[in-house]
Amino acid sequence: MFVVMLRIMTENSIFRSLLLMCVLADVCCGAVKLVDDPPPAKSPKSGGIEGKISSQTPIVSLHAVSRVTKRKYQPYSFSKKTGSFTFTRLPGDAAYDLCLRLDDGREIEGVDLSFVDARLLKLAAERRKQLGLPPDRDRKFIQADADQLLAYARDMEDFMEDRRVLYVKGFGRRATMLIEQMRLRKFVAASGAARPGKIIWRVELWYFLEQRGGWERMANQERMLRRIEDTPANWSRTHIEYYPKLSAYVDADGQAEAVDFQVPAKPDPTRGRVAGTDPKIKTKPHILGLGAEATTQTATQAKPKAPDKVIIDVRTAREFSDDHIGEAINIPYNLIAAKIDELGLVKSHEIILYCRSGKRAGLALATLKKIGYTNVTNAGGLADLKKKMSRKK
Repeated sequence: MFVVMLRIMTENSIFRSLLLMCVLADVCCGAVKLVDDPPPAKSPKSGGIEGKISSQTPIVSLHAVSRVTKRKYQPYSFSKKTGSFTFTRLPGDAAYDLCLRLDDGREIEGVDLSFVDARLLKLAAERRKQLGLPPDRDRKFIQADADQLLAYARDMEDFMEDRRVLYVKGFGRRATMLIEQMRLRKFVAASGAARPGKIIWRVELWYFLEQRGGWERMANQERMLRRIEDTPANWSRTHIEYYPKLSAYVDADGQAEAVDFQVPAKPDPTRGRVAGTDPKIKTKPHILGLGAEATTQTATQAKPKAPDKVIIDVRTAREFSDDHIGEAINIPYNLIAAKIDELGLVKSHEIILYCRSGKRAGLALATLKKIGYTNVTNAGGLADLKKKMSRKK
């Protein structure tokens, strides 16, 4: 019996070998034509970025940088008087952070908070669609996810002894964190030499992936934006603020949305390191992307065009849930300065505010005008606005 089985197995092996040889012969002779699958995405075109940056303090210099390649790009044109600028010949399907230095020494930079593998995820999604496969599983990013990520940064123990989270942005099962790290105590360098009286300070982008109900930081994927090793006196003069609105994405067709940015008159320590502040300063992080899925906002997708006008209900969430204008967005008046950037509006966009009586809307209007919004209207109370809208119909 064993001999018979061995003989059958041997004959099958010989048959498979002969079949493979025949196929290879057909390929070599041209009888079988091998065809590559079409690429899931077209080659990107070069493009540009244009816009305007307004500042009460004169802007000394401006450039764009790719955090992936580390390459810097100088503007094709830049008017220090008007703040208008143009960048050309930028590789497409890529994000660029605009970086400017002010006359008072402040440095203001964009920060691309899209996920590190956003481009690959887009290609994978397009390939799955081509093959008729179901989309990758997804879920919404919620406050509990942000809390887990903040706890990770808070409880981490390693060489860097102090951390401060500046931004967290969620994309469903994925998230990006901009974090400041610092070591204040004495340390020994890799060479063995002691480095007394020095501070090590870094600003990095970290990336996280939700796995099996918990969040894991992606190894060897962090991007360092800044690193300083210097005396406390020298380091204390460092001033750098990061704003997502100063990050622009050039799509595969070479197109990019225009940038319209107003430099805040006062430094904001929640967005970076303000000169002269306590090294261990504590600030509240900016949490972005709550309720978002992976497909809603990545660097590989242009932002959806905002409506011609935006209606904002500045009452409490409870008041809003009871009754509101159908297309209104709820941002309580005391959070308007912190939340308005999330809407991605230019400073000249038409904004209509309302509350119960008009008082809170008036306070929100004053706040928005103070930070540079120029086309804001106080529509009064909810009932007043409903009457106005019904008359227009």
